[in-house]
Amino acid sequence: MVIFGVNATYRHAAFVISLFFFLNVYLLYSAQNTVHNASHSGDGDVNVANPNSNHIETPIPTCEITDDLAKSAISRATSSSCKSKLQLEACLLKNGTFTETFPESKCSNHENHLIDQRIGCYSDKKDARVLKEFEYKFPKSNGKSTCRKNCYKAGFLYYGLEFGQECFCGNDVTNATEIDDKDCQTYKCPGSEQDFCGGFNAVEIFRTGLKSKIHMMKPQYLAPGEGEPLKDSIKILFLLQLNGRNERQVKRFLKSIYLPHHYYYIHVDKRQNYMYSEMKKVAEKIPNIHVTDRRFSTIWGGASLLQMFQQVIRDSLEMEQFKDWDYIFNFSESDFPILPIQDFEKLITVHKGKSFLASHGYNTGKFIQKQGFEWVFSECDLRMFRIGKRDFPQNLRIDGGSDWVGIHRDLAEYSISDDELPKKLRKTFESILLPLESFYHTLSFNSKFCDDLLMSNLRLTNWYRKQGCRCASLKQIVDWCGCSPLVGSIYKTSIISLRIFQKAITKPTYFARKFDSMVDIESIESAELQSMSPEKLQLDHPTYHFAFANIFKNGIDEEKIHFRSLANFALKSIKSDDELKKIVQIDALRAHHNTQIEIVMKVETSSGSVEFLIHRKTHVNFLIESNLEVNGYQLKDMTYGTKFEWKEEICREYMGFVTDKDTLHTRLEWKSTERVKKNGDKTSPEVEFKYRKRDELIEKTVVKPYDSVFGGQFDSWNVGKKLSNISTCDNFFVDVISPSSSPDSLPLATLRFPVYTEQNVDCHESYLLDFFEIVDFCSSEAACKEKIWSTSYPDPKSDIIVGYDSKARTLK
Repeated sequence: MVIFGVNATYRHAAFVISLFFFLNVYLLYSAQNTVHNASHSGDGDVNVANPNSNHIETPIPTCEITDDLAKSAISRATSSSCKSKLQLEACLLKNGTFTETFPESKCSNHENHLIDQRIGCYSDKKDARVLKEFEYKFPKSNGKSTCRKNCYKAGFLYYGLEFGQECFCGNDVTNATEIDDKDCQTYKCPGSEQDFCGGFNAVEIFRTGLKSKIHMMKPQYLAPGEGEPLKDSIKILFLLQLNGRNERQVKRFLKSIYLPHHYYYIHVDKRQNYMYSEMKKVAEKIPNIHVTDRRFSTIWGGASLLQMFQQVIRDSLEMEQFKDWDYIFNFSESDFPILPIQDFEKLITVHKGKSFLASHGYNTGKFIQKQGFEWVFSECDLRMFRIGKRDFPQNLRIDGGSDWVGIHRDLAEYSISDDELPKKLRKTFESILLPLESFYHTLSFNSKFCDDLLMSNLRLTNWYRKQGCRCASLKQIVDWCGCSPLVGSIYKTSIISLRIFQKAITKPTYFARKFDSMVDIESIESAELQSMSPEKLQLDHPTYHFAFANIFKNGIDEEKIHFRSLANFALKSIKSDDELKKIVQIDALRAHHNTQIEIVMKVETSSGSVEFLIHRKTHVNFLIESNLEVNGYQLKDMTYGTKFEWKEEICREYMGFVTDKDTLHTRLEWKSTERVKKNGDKTSPEVEFKYRKRDELIEKTVVKPYDSVFGGQFDSWNVGKKLSNISTCDNFFVDVISPSSSPDSLPLATLRFPVYTEQNVDCHESYLLDFFEIVDFCSSEAACKEKIWSTSYPDPKSDIIVGYDSKARTLK
């Protein structure tokens, strides 16, 4: 009876434990569905990436979070829904229920009977590896399953076990020296004690399941007139996924790629209402242009970008007028064609059925590590939080390259289907960084579509990773470091050789990025001349070299108090007694690539509208007595502003206002002399910045040498934290000091700047008088249409007023 009682007790305990386990799983599943359904519900404007709706219930915590990454992420989240989402996913990860189990690959290059097929035991050395392509170390989990999984996902044919914890991947064993099998039975596998994981300088090699090394096929360039005439034309869905406020550049891009038989589907980031309203006006004039009302906040690296892309596929297939497209190609506001759109159309037609994906171009194992596949990310609060390490699923071959893709309809439809592979892959890629860069690559390489790829996305990108990989610009949106291309003056020189490049057959590129008319309009002009017929361009028009970018639009943006102060100052400057009713619009204007940015402000008064051209005055004083040289570097310029962009090293707050809520960015520009150019990778010296209010020193900082392709060096100063309760009309200064100068030496340069607050409104007029100048104005629609700086003046390179002109074969 005692034995029976003990057994009964154990059985009862086991039952309770089992019941608790299944209840725990149920709570996880229910909570997950609560967040998932809430974040995906609703019509119209949506933000899958940021499910902050009030109706989302906080799920019951189901585990104790112990991972430092997860705890950090939860502590930094600002909304309760985001904290709940992170808590839930961290628990799923901890409890081992986060990873999907994937089906066996349907790719023709996969063969099930090859999985774990033993090749033999081979002599191996550190300086002469048999499998030399990639190496992993798994001190706690190494074994056939772990090593095979990781080599297979990187696309290697063989995996090898050695020295217990070492896992090697490669594609060739032809020159290996086979040795006795016993030499590979020295060390037990830490992940499977019944198996051996090689020996000392002895590697046991197996097949991963892939039949042969993949040779990436690429399209060849087709010159105009080359090949047979095309019988069947294709229909392309051009997806424009837009951000920013430079709608004139977007219209210019549209005019360069528009053909009446294709479709143009525009998605504008949910936060960019000005761009959205301007694109709506365009779509009203042209039937095959559609602006979706289903909008996502598409942050850099976020899952929202892939979700948006696939939602566009679903929605377009349900639209009667758009549903018969053959391809979907995505573009941004900073893309532009560099070859005629008809040439692009021809190449796609010749390769109908193939999808166009750019490869990363190097070792896939390294790509997987650099891309962060081993980590779990979660998107909420407009940020990608890293919450822990991922146990990546078996049977999944990973690849990637670029999130600018050209997807054939068959692959597009498969990607949104409920088949097991795409359905589970969509779920997995919700927690992967930069998912659109690898989703379609991975889906294709694990399905029947692996034979229907051309490894080129037909784009030329201005990569300068030394400058483009500035992690500081991403700290606010992602727990990772990534790279972005630069706006490119490169095209001004390389575009000259594109006429020769047209004849090339190896790497056709029909589009390039990135372009930004406010940074370098000449590059756009060069690309435009290369890709469009001269008769469609008005090269001699007065505004051909002009670039505009909107800053403020009434009814869309909040009117800031310093904007209103500037409007009143402008009216007073022209001796107007009219009462200011509202600010209608503010734009930044750059009249040519090398000119200073001016401000164009349109206001409505008690007697009508007035538009002003406003010039910013600089307040930088350089030490005349010196040649401004510090340790072999010559100081060339000093500027300041807010909304600093780290890659391009420019301030996007074009008006130059600094408030008590801003971070001030002061930038120095240096030129290296010959004697320091050979000394290393820095382009600027160490200097000191002294921040002061009048003669009162507020703070002194040391600015370290910096490496910049532009010769820049900068310091960031949080005005709100350093200054408080600014209600007086003080002037603030930044002095640049050479570390080797004596205490009584004058600064190399001094910058003066005001701080505009709601408490010192009475000071604004005196500030504005010193820092702004009213250059010109017009007070009627007719008069403004005669001012080339006015937003009312014609701009034929960007204007879309009527729609498609079939005779001129262009948008007008």
